[in-house]
Amino acid sequence: MSSGFGELTVQAHHLVSAGDLAGAQRLLADALTDADPRPANASPELADAAGLQARVLVALGEPHSARGWAAFAYAAATRLYGRADERTITAAATLAAVLHRVGSDARAARLYSDVIIELTARDGPESMRVLAAHADLATVEYARGQCEVARDRLQDAWELHREVYGDGHPSGIKMLAKLGAMERDCGRYSASHEHLTLAEELCRAYLPADDPLAAQVAALSRAAADPDHVCADPEPPA
Repeated sequence: MSSGFGELTVQAHHLVSAGDLAGAQRLLADALTDADPRPANASPELADAAGLQARVLVALGEPHSARGWAAFAYAAATRLYGRADERTITAAATLAAVLHRVGSDARAARLYSDVIIELTARDGPESMRVLAAHADLATVEYARGQCEVARDRLQDAWELHREVYGDGHPSGIKMLAKLGAMERDCGRYSASHEHLTLAEELCRAYLPADDPLAAQVAALSRAAADPDHVCADPEPPA
């Protein structure tokens, strides 16, 4: 059974690489139907298959369906490898992303904090993965109404990313645009305009005209503030 899961997971990875997410999801669903639902009994191959299924379901826009598999994969990886292992960190990040998408932001924030601690110990505080995890945590904090904390975290992450990886890296541009959107939703229109304008300028300077990120940043710059966003501690416009 273990080798069977391993082979199926390899096939599913190939389908994902080819863009056939639905095919990968069906393949994994069939394989996982009769799996033992107890993480304590999971083999490494089963934990890997469950984690991949969770990531595929998230990519397909089905976070509620992904939640059980993400939690299973994280619990199994923690038991199999310990919290500091690369595979457990990946499973924790997947579960955090799923929890955020289904609205369980308090637990998502705790998991992202754990991911940051473990990745910082492995890669150092300036690594791209650590900075990306800070950006993910900022998104969760913002969703919880912790806007000042979220904006400060995201700005710090972007500034360090810019210093280490340069102006033109897509991940940094994405952080900057997200920061501008947060600021707009919080009524900080001057800072928002400055950051969104800079993000568009960096797209023009460093990305091909048909790059999807350039289109996303342009659309974000044109968008209105989110009328449903509520800051936990309302701040005056700045």
